[in-house]
Amino acid sequence: MKRVVVAGGGYGGLRAVERMANVEGVELTLVDANGFHFMQTEVYGYIAGTKDLDEIAVDLKLWCSGFNKPVTFIQSPVFGLDPDKRVLKLQNGELSYDYLIIATGARTRFPDSVEGLREHSFGIKRLDRAFGFRHKFEEEIKRKLEGESERVNIAVVGAGLSGVEVAAEMGYMLKRYRNLLGEHSKEIEVVLFDACDTILPGMDATIVASAERRLKELGVTVKTSALIKRVEKEFIYFEDGEMWGYSFMIFTGGIVGNSEFVPETFEKNGIGQIKVDSHLQIEGYEEIFAIGDVSEIHGTKGEILPPTAQVAERSAEYCALAIKKSLEGKRAEPFRGSFQGMFIALGGRFGAAELFGFRFSGIAAYIMKRIVTFIYFLGIDLRANTGFKIRNLKKV
Repeated sequence: MKRVVVAGGGYGGLRAVERMANVEGVELTLVDANGFHFMQTEVYGYIAGTKDLDEIAVDLKLWCSGFNKPVTFIQSPVFGLDPDKRVLKLQNGELSYDYLIIATGARTRFPDSVEGLREHSFGIKRLDRAFGFRHKFEEEIKRKLEGESERVNIAVVGAGLSGVEVAAEMGYMLKRYRNLLGEHSKEIEVVLFDACDTILPGMDATIVASAERRLKELGVTVKTSALIKRVEKEFIYFEDGEMWGYSFMIFTGGIVGNSEFVPETFEKNGIGQIKVDSHLQIEGYEEIFAIGDVSEIHGTKGEILPPTAQVAERSAEYCALAIKKSLEGKRAEPFRGSFQGMFIALGGRFGAAELFGFRFSGIAAYIMKRIVTFIYFLGIDLRANTGFKIRNLKKV
């Protein structure tokens, strides 16, 4: 029996466990610092208050209990890795493995060059940070309902995919609240900042234009070419000398891989992502794979694939196949990943999409995104429910 350890319970980690659960001769263990799977692609709705916690998080122990064969879940941070001894170092001991899939994801990257940014803003990669922002936002809405006339300025810094989705959803929610807040709704403003000269940098111009129109329609102010110099408790200072007062801020400006625990001999890129070969393995260690946001994965044309849930899941599926082949004494073909498309939620029943080279926006894009999300969440939720029933039966 070979032990396969999956470090990280994000999109890639869960997909790897699902695919490995049907492989004979394998003992599976999932390790994560948290006791839940957090659907980061849906965090925009949670922050804006249009989704509840039970719609974006699932208990990992219950989920692991829902398979036909035992899947062990260990809740623990990963503190180290000894690849020569094939040992993962956890909070209360060590865990040996025959194969290791590193899927520890990424966290928000707060540039050290911007003084005060980390101290005065909320990230969205961690559920507790998202919860903190939502609580603060709801407090402000309550104050407005009670007649407080003080102005509320919400800053969303970083106009990539996450920033645009958060700004659009908050703009839509405020639009819905106008009848409730009356004149006070005019005292709340959402402003989206980015250092680039456009929102959604690197994306197709058609998608960018659709997003810009939607943000304008929702009353979201967009400020591009906005280079932040420093952040203080109530003000953002820019390189051009301007300043902007804010009530609270979300920072979505980038990621850094959660790879501190790997040896220094593992090569990384500038944002802490582990570099892997064409088989998603670490050079010199064919039993170790790295997938999802924690790794730098290249596509079929040599391009670096974006850190998306789609890439995490496709790379996880490949790892499961590669391990199965290895158990049979064979070697899998190189990973053939490519960017197949994306969906952007743009507030309410409106979205934009790019699929296999086709681009469209409006309610059709929104519906397709909702279908994809519903199918994904239904799958993990049903397995968690199965795990709940299995555990209760064992107690009887």
